[in-house]
Amino acid sequence: MKRKRNNICGWCIGVLGGCLLQSCVDNFLPESLDSFDKDAAFTQTMYRPVLGRNNILSDNFSAGNSTQPLTFTISRVVRHDGGEAPELTDEFPVRVWKSPYLGTETSLEEIEAKRGYENRSLLQVRKHSGEVILWANARSSFVKCDPDSGYIFDIRAVNSGGWKEYTGFRLIPKRERDYEPTSMDELTGVITEDFVHPLSVRGMYKEGTSGFFGVMNEEDIKVYFREDLENTSKDNTLTFRFMTKDYEPISPQKFSRTDWTNLVHGFDMEMTDDYVRYKVAYPIPLYELPTRYTNKDGDKAHVVFSYDRLMRGTYRVRASMAFDFAIYKEGHWEIIFVFSEGNPEFRDNY
Repeated sequence: MKRKRNNICGWCIGVLGGCLLQSCVDNFLPESLDSFDKDAAFTQTMYRPVLGRNNILSDNFSAGNSTQPLTFTISRVVRHDGGEAPELTDEFPVRVWKSPYLGTETSLEEIEAKRGYENRSLLQVRKHSGEVILWANARSSFVKCDPDSGYIFDIRAVNSGGWKEYTGFRLIPKRERDYEPTSMDELTGVITEDFVHPLSVRGMYKEGTSGFFGVMNEEDIKVYFREDLENTSKDNTLTFRFMTKDYEPISPQKFSRTDWTNLVHGFDMEMTDDYVRYKVAYPIPLYELPTRYTNKDGDKAHVVFSYDRLMRGTYRVRASMAFDFAIYKEGHWEIIFVFSEGNPEFRDNY
């Protein structure tokens, strides 16, 4: 009986000892670490964003087999000559989206409620993606740009399994362009021609013609961007004007098939015999996102002006003029279409 009690006691002590040993082992085992792939790398080392607009430079990092998320920080920014670059490292109030822009907002108030200002460095890297950002506040008045050699910066990527310093990235911004399309020289900022042409022209004829030689094409129309510095309204605006070859106004109402209500993401449309004007939020487009107001890539506003004509007294033709554009600077802007090589024919042809 005594032997049996001893066996039971020995078994209990063994079990207890095993449990204590396992507990100690568990306490001193290292925590599970993330994997940091030594081949993880940035796929882009030269960055040439355009000043004066928000630049999000993406798809620039391959994590390989690293455990994600990685955490990225900019560890150094200097000018190309090695000097400090406070213009990129100091914080400025930049405008950011607090909730997503969708393109379905029904008022300026709704748009502005979705964005606000935060103090940030003008050059940043997104915390968990590695995307490089240069904010729209960066302008050539204080940020170095091409043809200057620009800046050098380093990025550190970290997870619990390791870290790596990626060095020698180059940043050579291009001079800002207030609008596009433009013929501005990127190096000097000089505009070589102060007009551009529409994206496309379909079914439009010059006044008094109907045959092949009267067909209007893109080169027959000059498009000018003008900032109205005399307009003191607190609301930013965008105005469209149409002019004859003699610079006489053409009523927008002549383009009777235009979807004026949905032409741009603007509000409180005002139409006169001289122009059509909208209250808008800038930049245009507000965000690089395909919407009903943009081209398929979402990087330009897309407008179409159209009307119908009876041709040869038998069939109707839809005449149209399309234009893709972007404006990055806030203000009161006008886009003026001048039919420099002949006025458009709006009358029916019999």
